[in-house]
Amino acid sequence: MNYAILRTEKLKTMGNIGGSLAHNYRTIETPNADPNLTPKNHHSVATPEAVKQAIKDRLPEKRRSDAVLCIEYLITASPEWEGWGKSAEFEFFKRASLWLMDKHGEENIAGMSIHRDISTPQLVAYVVPIDQKGKLNCKDFLGGRVKLNQMQTDFAKTVADLGLTRGKEGSKAKHTSIKEYYHDINHARDFSITTVAPKPEMFESKARYGEKVTAAVIEQIEPTVKAANSILMDYGRAKIDKNVAETSFDTLKKRVEPYLAAIEGLNQEEIGRVNEAMQIESRRIALERFKN
Repeated sequence: MNYAILRTEKLKTMGNIGGSLAHNYRTIETPNADPNLTPKNHHSVATPEAVKQAIKDRLPEKRRSDAVLCIEYLITASPEWEGWGKSAEFEFFKRASLWLMDKHGEENIAGMSIHRDISTPQLVAYVVPIDQKGKLNCKDFLGGRVKLNQMQTDFAKTVADLGLTRGKEGSKAKHTSIKEYYHDINHARDFSITTVAPKPEMFESKARYGEKVTAAVIEQIEPTVKAANSILMDYGRAKIDKNVAETSFDTLKKRVEPYLAAIEGLNQEEIGRVNEAMQIESRRIALERFKN
């Protein structure tokens, strides 16, 4: 099944907002984005500075020191959805924009962006949670778990005829926040591989032992590489499918976490280079252990 995906993040400081905007407007390195496609992104407000100023202008002078200044929305759909790149994509983002304005008030939306320089397009919106009394009131906008679930249901209904549905309500599946998602993509190339070298046998030559270590390390890495494509697809579905139990999702994630972190946002050519680098790394580990 293809799912409508809605995530939120609470931004409590101007520093948090500035960091998010830098990523959103690609003014900092964004490993998962293709710079050749970045010009295809669309922003309702021309610059991140203008969005930040719009947020400041909307904020009341008196507010709690720990108040949520802005809610960041991320709205997208399953990577496998057939609507991507077609008129349905335009309709999806149009409805998402109208839904946000209707729910929170157009005056509270400081800016919206559509990213098309990543593998799965997405809409990002910055909403200042001002209630009808003119006060910052994030609780009124998002509420608790029940209200957030209802909001996800309401949004899914607006795009249901596009072939999208929401995940199972009340599911215990793990929810990935925008903050966690950004951390994953910003550390896409920070990965390590853990291997265990065999013990040397009595009277075994260094040359022979080195060959054995190299073979053992490669043997430990290759199954992950060979299975990665199919596991990656399962993992992607598990992140979206609310019917997948949390324990199943975590088990699947741990199986290939280093590899997934390495290839997040990369194209096929880059993935090939990562695979090659893994092979080189295995040999380097073997040689280091051989020397020691």
